[in-house]
Amino acid sequence: MPLRNRVTPFGSIEATTSRGLLMGNRGILHDAERNIAREFKPYRLWISCVLCMPGRAKRTPLMQPGRYTELFFLDEATALSAGHRPCGECRRPAARAFAAAMGRGLGLLDPPRPPDMDRRLDAERIETRQLRRGWRARLASL
Repeated sequence: MPLRNRVTPFGSIEATTSRGLLMGNRGILHDAERNIAREFKPYRLWISCVLCMPGRAKRTPLMQPGRYTELFFLDEATALSAGHRPCGECRRPAARAFAAAMGRGLGLLDPPRPPDMDRRLDAERIETRQLRRGWRARLASL
């Protein structure tokens, strides 16, 4: 049975056999039995990373007690729509492009720095400690 660690475009976490192209985290979300105990917690750094980075060992097994919960995204669009920004270490070009786009969208002269992006993104995705914020818009307006 697959672990419940695949993130949908809506940000919910599901169990599926589908493989993902990116990995991310939201802090420690699982219990000692590797079950998701909560889907998010107050943790601002929601990033998406490559699955394998040269020079780094894979963490096995996944969802170790006391370690962050490895989450997986089908693709870049899924990670972005779920509220995760590109990692500045393993996905530097994507992270720079994201920061530049965010800066332009906010009318800033310079791209925002990662802590500023994380504060902004966190405020837009979390309504309360237990509730994710939802957004609705007509497709043509996006």
